[in-house]
Amino acid sequence: MDDQSGTPDQEAVEALGVGAQALGLLIRLLDREPDAELLSALKEMRAGDFYAELLPVGRGHEAGLALQSALDSLPDAPDQQVLDLLAADFADCFLTHGYRLSPNGSVWMMEERLERQLPMFEVREWYAHYGLEVPDWRIRSDDHLVHQLQFVQHLMELSEQVALVDAAHFMDRHVLPWAPEMGRRMAQRCATPLYAATGALVADLLPVLRELLAELTGVAISIAPLPGDKPHPKAPERELYIPGAAPSW
Repeated sequence: MDDQSGTPDQEAVEALGVGAQALGLLIRLLDREPDAELLSALKEMRAGDFYAELLPVGRGHEAGLALQSALDSLPDAPDQQVLDLLAADFADCFLTHGYRLSPNGSVWMMEERLERQLPMFEVREWYAHYGLEVPDWRIRSDDHLVHQLQFVQHLMELSEQVALVDAAHFMDRHVLPWAPEMGRRMAQRCATPLYAATGALVADLLPVLRELLAELTGVAISIAPLPGDKPHPKAPERELYIPGAAPSW
């Protein structure tokens, strides 16, 4: 970091730009079902290879290759049947609860597993601090995965020290506790290779971006636990009774 200006140096700016671009492509896949124009653009830019080059081997590289394989398997001009299959897979992930995968943080982070709970209001306060708000929280809540990743991307694109520090803390508190696990379940449950690979990227890309933020800000990664993940207090060990060593009955 540049200590004088509070902004990253040129090399860091480039890393941030690549990371924000990678996040933006992922957000588009998560935001709504793909159309022919999007699929054509992803194939032309070889989006999977982009992710494979960005992510280290063993830390998401394979997810990028899987995405590229999925794109290569699609026709150059996908017909309505192909688009309908992708739309149905998207709907089962994000709209109909077909895969039992909520895209809202409250469901994962509260013991009651209900939507629009405390985490939603907490992320709303984060957005408001930067003058942002969601279009309609009744349709898509503030703590929806897409909105949260859009916020992280926004902070990264600001390229300011304070914003990057906030992005790091926001990811630890509101994104990383649950989004990678949702991505892993998407990879296992989605019917189409495109969305299975998208889920794998959710699981693998977000931690890598958080590591980038740690390098740029010095903010150590500290992910909030989910309900049930908190360690139980260790039960005191019973002392072995040795005759004569302690008072007996």
